[in-house]
Amino acid sequence: MRVWRKRALIALALTGLGCADSGPNDPAGTSSSTRQYGTPVELGNGRARVYVVRDARSGNPVEVGVALDEAALVGLPEGGNLGGGGHEHYNSYILELPAQHGTPYRFVELDWNPKGHGGPYVAPHFDFHFYRISVAERNAIDPSDPRYADRAANLPATAEMPTGYAAHHTLMGITPAQAVVPRMGLHWIDLSSPELPPRNKPFTATFIVGSWDGRVIFDEPMITRAFILSQRDVPGTSDSIIPVPSSQKYTPAGFYMTGYRASWDPAAKEFRIALTGLQARN
Repeated sequence: MRVWRKRALIALALTGLGCADSGPNDPAGTSSSTRQYGTPVELGNGRARVYVVRDARSGNPVEVGVALDEAALVGLPEGGNLGGGGHEHYNSYILELPAQHGTPYRFVELDWNPKGHGGPYVAPHFDFHFYRISVAERNAIDPSDPRYADRAANLPATAEMPTGYAAHHTLMGITPAQAVVPRMGLHWIDLSSPELPPRNKPFTATFIVGSWDGRVIFDEPMITRAFILSQRDVPGTSDSIIPVPSSQKYTPAGFYMTGYRASWDPAAKEFRIALTGLQARN
């Protein structure tokens, strides 16, 4: 993966529905965009909330992400009460999207993993699951389901998976049912990710795709707390954009990312983790 980092050069005023925002990381590259926030939830000593940036002329979404205020990365839980499928001791938060957001996503699940979870992913990090299914459908991913193993093994069509991705169970030599995280899904990993062999670099940020019962159900930036903080604290770094391999087909049809980003907006004093460069796909 190649990462482009750019310094913000100008601050643009963005007026969202019922809210105003100014910041250097306008993904439309112009003041003709609006940012709308969803309902915040408490995280750490601060809060997290979903936002959508839309082109003011077309009304199309160009970015959907999670905004974390500065205090949200302080006072985070040191342990967690959830676990399964290799994801142990994590904390989960459900975030609602703004009304009339125009994206194919139904909700965002933000997970804080204070002890990481296996393999190269042991650093404290966040999982940002942008779900294409409802909360009820996600909750139904339950080992008590008599058809759990069959549904886990029902993989999406190859055309719906990004190029170069492999299912977690194939890398671990276990069954899909053993690899599925309950109330989450089966994870697919980009084999070119720098934290994987043969490069074995320290994990900072990667992009995961999730499936269940023949469908792609979530798109997930997985990013360490340290990498998010570096957007504010490392000179010359305020916006990191990482491209995402495309799929041949997307279900449901809608606006999907060409990359994901981690950024810091000094005016709004918030970190943003987003799916960006949204384009119409089917």
